[in-house]
Amino acid sequence: MRSLAVGLERLCLGFWHGLRDPEFQAIVFLLLVAVVTGSIFYHSVEGWSWLDSAYFSVVALTTVGDATLGPTTDLSKIFTMGFSLVGIGLVLAFLSRLGSYRDREEDNS
Repeated sequence: MRSLAVGLERLCLGFWHGLRDPEFQAIVFLLLVAVVTGSIFYHSVEGWSWLDSAYFSVVALTTVGDATLGPTTDLSKIFTMGFSLVGIGLVLAFLSRLGSYRDREEDNS
């Protein structure tokens, strides 16, 4: 259990230090824009609640998947394909950068 706490602490510290990097800030900003855009789209087109829309946006971007919630219209399906392809790249860039900051913190301790 202690190793989980230490890992989470390093991850949070890495995120905190990453926020000083303009490139990392841009990636975080683009991820937030993607989630907000997806939320607005799914709320408007699918008629989902804001929470369901935001949830599905994050699930689509992280490739987790959820069998209980999915697009039902052709427009939503097309949007989701493009949204996921673009967003997955953003998530990978975010995780890669975050990992490098976490590793730097680990090397400094």
